[in-house]
Amino acid sequence: MPNNDDERPFMDIPPGEFRRLGYRAVDLLAEHFAALSRQPCRTPVPAEVRRELMEQPLPDRGADADALLDDVASKILAYPMGNNNPRFFGWVNSPAAPLAALAELLAAGLNPSVAGGDHAATYVEHAVLRWIRQIVNFPAMSGAILTSGGSVANLIGLTVMRHVKTDGHVRARGMGGAQPAMIVYTSTEGHSCIQKDIELLGIGHRNLRRVAVTSDWRMDVHALEMQIAQDRAAGLMPACVAATAGTVNTGAIDPLADIADLCRTEGLWLHVDAAYGGPAALVPEVADLFSGLERADSVAVDPHKWMYVPVECGCALVRDALAMRDTFSLVPPYLRDDTALPWFSEFGIQQSRGFRALKLWTALRQLGLEGYRQSISRDIALAGALQQRVRAAPDFELVAAGPLSITCFRYRPATDMGDADIDRLNRTVLDAVQAEGRVFLTGTELHGRFALRACIVNFRTREPDLDALLDAIRRAHGQA
Repeated sequence: MPNNDDERPFMDIPPGEFRRLGYRAVDLLAEHFAALSRQPCRTPVPAEVRRELMEQPLPDRGADADALLDDVASKILAYPMGNNNPRFFGWVNSPAAPLAALAELLAAGLNPSVAGGDHAATYVEHAVLRWIRQIVNFPAMSGAILTSGGSVANLIGLTVMRHVKTDGHVRARGMGGAQPAMIVYTSTEGHSCIQKDIELLGIGHRNLRRVAVTSDWRMDVHALEMQIAQDRAAGLMPACVAATAGTVNTGAIDPLADIADLCRTEGLWLHVDAAYGGPAALVPEVADLFSGLERADSVAVDPHKWMYVPVECGCALVRDALAMRDTFSLVPPYLRDDTALPWFSEFGIQQSRGFRALKLWTALRQLGLEGYRQSISRDIALAGALQQRVRAAPDFELVAAGPLSITCFRYRPATDMGDADIDRLNRTVLDAVQAEGRVFLTGTELHGRFALRACIVNFRTREPDLDALLDAIRRAHGQA
């Protein structure tokens, strides 16, 4: 039966009660942020809490709102991933700027679908896309769309590449037929999502070439050139180079200008995965390393990695906006009305789209370009400070010191240890450090050897946190 005019919908909350609950939720986050520096980075989830979270029954009756917030405080905020903590050095997961977190709340409350149309969320996304183009020096008239993250941003760029390299026939015919196998090139340090995307696109990972890297972990352009020639001689179709501007292992930036020259000569599409490193193009000390990014055919950037906005927020940029639209649009050309803005749903794989732009818009407006330059530069400087500590310490050895904010190193308390022994020791130490939870870092493999890996994309991290990291490793060895 419909509600009477004086009845409130069942799940609605009176304004005063909503305000009280909202204040309580904000208080929970404020207390969480305030306690970060004095709490462990990660606390293991007790078995009983894990079971309760995973196996709780589907509720038949609704719960009290305060009881739900009690559960959030005791069972969720108490056991975080850890990336808000200043001693989190794992993966490439930044903390969210608190104001951007509030923007996420506002976006969820407004709850628009940003497929397109004449409402404010659409225009906010157009604004932040224009700003991202400027940050990476990409053409103003290029196509662009916000995505869930770098994996989908890379997928969108490579999907447009596939469409262009098959003269648009792939939408009707698929990847079968008499066309030679399409070959895509990335380095041995390229992100795993490139392979996943190539598989999703029907190109197949057998047609993905992993090109060797130089001693500084950058794609070897000579090896790339030789591989292209070899594939052409075999009757295959070299189509695309997926270069990287900031690898997740070491932070290396491929020689983009040289790769762009080669792609122009060979008629290949140049895609750049700048998911991690892209925002560092703002920093004068490393800006030259991004030369050539502006010549790419497509670029993936991930603001939720190094622009301190909440997950999910990626961005796909494609130089040829019409090709991007032709790749995804299902609106017939004779119905396209370019007197109005085309819908975002014509430029990507989603029809219903969340209001991702508001948190990015808020963060960019709060920090400004100069704020980002200072914060990213500071993260890079902290990585340099960690590298200096590792070099100076007799019980550590530096493995890779990229130009951005990642450091790879090994704990080596005895100089007579062989590589296999060091590998085993560092795996054991890593497990112990993660179990203790005071700091958090991850491991990786470089040239077949295991190394500890610390990534700094955290505006809360300070130099004493670097000392805490090395102390935790030494302490873990003493307890092993």
